[in-house]
Amino acid sequence: MKDQRQLEADVLGYRIERVRTFDEHGETTAQWYEVLAPGDGALLGCFAQRSVAARAIVARELAQSPRSAAA
Repeated sequence: MKDQRQLEADVLGYRIERVRTFDEHGETTAQWYEVLAPGDGALLGCFAQRSVAARAIVARELAQSPRSAAA
């Protein structure tokens, strides 16, 4: 089997890469999207759809943002 990686998007510095695996006949056997961290490129998650991967990035950023105190 052969794997192919392709950059799909750069969202807030995070990379979304599409990963596909092929069988010996060149047919796609699996496909998923990986989110890689900015800077070190650490794998943060694998997702079946690109839109879900992008939402995971936004949710991660929102969770890390400081909350302002209610006045």
